[in-house]
Amino acid sequence: MTQVSIVRHNPGAVFCQTTEVILAGKDGSVARLIEPSGNVGTQFVADVGSQWFGTILNLQQSLALGQARWSDVYKTDVLWTTPSPDREPCDERKNAFNSVYGPMIEACTGGPLRSNRMARFTHPAGYPDPKALFEVQIKAIKGASIGSGKIEYGTWTDHQPSGASVMHRQGDQTITTLGPDLAKEMEFVLEEQYARKFAAEGVDFRKQTVWMEILVAVDDAPEQTWERMETVRKVFEAYFGEHRPAGVIYPVSRIPNLDGIVEPQPRVVSGDVEIVRSGQLEDGFSTWTALRYNGIGEAMVSGVGGTDAGTLLQTIDTRVKEAGGRGLKEDGVFNNAYIVAADGSESGRAGIGPFNTAYNAYYEGVAPCSRTAQFMGGFQRQGHTCGITNRSIFVA
Repeated sequence: MTQVSIVRHNPGAVFCQTTEVILAGKDGSVARLIEPSGNVGTQFVADVGSQWFGTILNLQQSLALGQARWSDVYKTDVLWTTPSPDREPCDERKNAFNSVYGPMIEACTGGPLRSNRMARFTHPAGYPDPKALFEVQIKAIKGASIGSGKIEYGTWTDHQPSGASVMHRQGDQTITTLGPDLAKEMEFVLEEQYARKFAAEGVDFRKQTVWMEILVAVDDAPEQTWERMETVRKVFEAYFGEHRPAGVIYPVSRIPNLDGIVEPQPRVVSGDVEIVRSGQLEDGFSTWTALRYNGIGEAMVSGVGGTDAGTLLQTIDTRVKEAGGRGLKEDGVFNNAYIVAADGSESGRAGIGPFNTAYNAYYEGVAPCSRTAQFMGGFQRQGHTCGITNRSIFVA
């Protein structure tokens, strides 16, 4: 008998510490997803190594609520607070983090991290905790095989590769830029970094991509922010055509390849899994994409932008129901929240208060799912002051 059980550990006003989802498939298989809320290490001083150590410990406690360990993590999102609009301080921060990333995981957990990774400099405003140098979001699973950016469920495969830019090797040379043609840059990443590699595995990247997160770097030319966003969006729309996945696009300060502008990260599925698209497009994406596998349904709701968190959550609730679920409050696993900040000052961070008030009001009397929140310079379209994406799971 197919069953989906969602446990929200240590719920608070706007998010729970960890969402645990027990998936009992119609074939008798059982898997557990463990998704902690985004975490920071600000119990330690404002030093990259110290805060990464604290973040590891905090997330380890959150994983333990679902009886998981760091070795069960298959996806890691690293969200750096932007230290400066200039390139060099960003490069120094990136290098400092990367130098301790792997070694500290091994030292703290007794083994290497097996997950993929995507990182970005988000915005000078950072995160709800103003002392955070970064926030980290992870996803883990028990009862399935993970490695090399894949989750193997036996009858189907969930491909979740690391984010990619144009950076690649050409002989002995590392190429970090293709020049000023942004459309060419986006096309290269989609075709060469993803489609060609998936084709070698017999996977049709265009037809089997179900989610796409697209980062567009803007701090080198802030006046080009929305022009760059539209250029990338148009390439995405033309590339995927009628097979448009759900997803989100937003400006960030910089991507790890500081010479690059765009970094997409897809989710692709293959094997015995059905893909259902909403049939409606918004901001270039399908409003939602649903998966059907082993009697289980999953909805990925594209970024919904606007000015009121409660209204956004109501829209997401409607889309979860359209995709076959009972609703956001019942089936929600994770919400990613984005708050637009005018600058890195206290006034630029002011939007988090009204956002959380409306968010809390929506979930009043009900345990909310896991969440991460981050400040951005924009979300999807000009005029939006906030945005939310969602993942929900239910019996199909």
